[in-house]
Amino acid sequence: MNNTIVFLVFLLFSILIPVERVDAQLIITGDFDARGEYLNLRRVVADSLNSKSLNFSGSAEFDFGYGYKHFDAYLALLTSYSSGTNLFLYANPGTFSGNAYQAWVRYQFSKWFSLQAGRIELSYDDQRFFQARDWNHLVTSHNAVIAHVLAPDTGFMADLGIAANRFTGIAANLNTEPTVNGYRYLGFLYLHKKTCDDKLLFTLSDICDASDNGVSRSVLYGRNTLGLSTWLAWTDWDLFLTGFYQAGHIIDGRRLSAFYYSGYFSYQFTTWLDVMIAYEHMSGDNYADSAEWKKVVHGFSMLYGNSRKNMGLSGFFNAAYRTNINPGLNNLYLTTTFTVSDAISIEASYHWFSLPHAYMRQLDPISGKYVVEKVSSSLIHEADLLFTFTPVESLEIDLNYSLLFPGRSLSAFNGWNMNGNNMFSYAYLEVDFSPSFLGPKTKIKHLH
Repeated sequence: MNNTIVFLVFLLFSILIPVERVDAQLIITGDFDARGEYLNLRRVVADSLNSKSLNFSGSAEFDFGYGYKHFDAYLALLTSYSSGTNLFLYANPGTFSGNAYQAWVRYQFSKWFSLQAGRIELSYDDQRFFQARDWNHLVTSHNAVIAHVLAPDTGFMADLGIAANRFTGIAANLNTEPTVNGYRYLGFLYLHKKTCDDKLLFTLSDICDASDNGVSRSVLYGRNTLGLSTWLAWTDWDLFLTGFYQAGHIIDGRRLSAFYYSGYFSYQFTTWLDVMIAYEHMSGDNYADSAEWKKVVHGFSMLYGNSRKNMGLSGFFNAAYRTNINPGLNNLYLTTTFTVSDAISIEASYHWFSLPHAYMRQLDPISGKYVVEKVSSSLIHEADLLFTFTPVESLEIDLNYSLLFPGRSLSAFNGWNMNGNNMFSYAYLEVDFSPSFLGPKTKIKHLH
């Protein structure tokens, strides 16, 4: 107790002593990204969601950062273009958008404490719940105020933030993409502590979000996601374990009780060969238990994160698991990375996706009602091969090819009508150029 009081007094005292830069610093960088995708779903019936499709996404971003004494300012201007079709959208002849992706200021009260406010890109942990924009323009920034605590030379940091998104419905919003950041209010706490010469890391996160039910703006439903993670690294291996629990309500008023856990073990056999085996589990609903499902939902949501980071490069489940209405998912995977040279690497991955509950809700085209059917628990197998070439520091070229082997249960998953047991393919070519026009060769958006 006495040590806690001493720590709090010291923290308060340090906040009162400002830290100033002697010289002003201006940084101007850019990020130009182009990505072409090929998708062959082998659907049973042809419709506007074509069995074969070519998609294109492109973006151009200019970053401006300024720092003087204990003040920082940052502006990111973003334009993006997308065309084609995918798993969830009808044919898009071409959509262009432009916005201020980030625009924030930060005041550094001391080397311990700073306050940041504005439109901010959030990226924590492995981006499970908050993700960077990356190539996908669907990923968003957040209108937030964040208190940063960083204890120098202790390995401890803490962020406490609040954010607001939609106030008057879809037509008028303050964010770049309301269909992703669908909350009305958001609060989060992130703690991280490194120890043992940075070989051991502990994190704690708590994310509370609330939104209306889509009918009455005065009715808000809250959801809370609480999690712990630990990471242990040594010379040639590292181990990561994490677990999360979600509780509260979904936007139709039903109670929520869901959980997630995952872990991986990675071993570097040589300087050019690294192997990782991993497993993750998301709880889901047992649709055969209709009485329970009417009252309580057990599907886990990835919230505002990037499931593509660890759920297969095809992004097959990227949107399906953003909501709490899902049957859950098991993901057992193996990843092998070959470092050919400083500029070339090859990553080969294999995923086996399965269902915790072997039941699906399928829309009956005759009655127009959902029916529950028994399916195989094995959902899909996915093999990914990713070739990465970095000829210079600011340029990266990625070429991926994926083969997906669906089980019969996939024909009922998410309402898709696909030809079970026939493999389909996915591929993309992405070019990312991140030049530095002025200042150090560091992406500004990673400095906050």
